[in-house]
Amino acid sequence: MNELQIDSSNASLVGLLAGLKPGEEVVLTEDGKRVAVLRKEPTQDFSCKAGSAKGKILDMADDFDSPLDDFAEYMQ
Repeated sequence: MNELQIDSSNASLVGLLAGLKPGEEVVLTEDGKRVAVLRKEPTQDFSCKAGSAKGKILDMADDFDSPLDDFAEYMQ
């Protein structure tokens, strides 16, 4: 597979690609014939979402949110 680094020297291509949604394609043509297709890759889904750990913490100390003895002098 060949790779080409896209930089600001080709502003129209950069703008086209920036407007694509994952899975959308840009067809490159030459003399009215399709010669290549550029497709925006889907983004990686971040599996950690708000509420995703609900029910996974089974045991928590009763004094979990109590001040730590180690920080007593800093809290005075």
